[in-house]
Amino acid sequence: MRLSLVFSLILAILAVIFALQNPQTMDVNLLFFQTQGSTALILILTFGFGVLVGLLSTLPKQLRTRRQLKELQKEQDQGSSSSPSVPSGGSESMEK
Repeated sequence: MRLSLVFSLILAILAVIFALQNPQTMDVNLLFFQTQGSTALILILTFGFGVLVGLLSTLPKQLRTRRQLKELQKEQDQGSSSSPSVPSGGSESMEK
């Protein structure tokens, strides 16, 4: 927990330093959309958009895996409650 907090803080500090060292403006043209902003801000927003797209692309797999895990846990709970407990032959296996 603390390691991720420290990593996030270092990343934020690096982003601020990058933004302060790159104040020049940049034009962005995307089909019918045009805007102008600082180089650092546009790069940081682009990076954030890429992270968001990456997370959204893994979401279906995560939901499918979570659903399968719940189904398996449900089957395991039903199986353990319906079958009587069988005593293990611990003392018999120890004798030779």
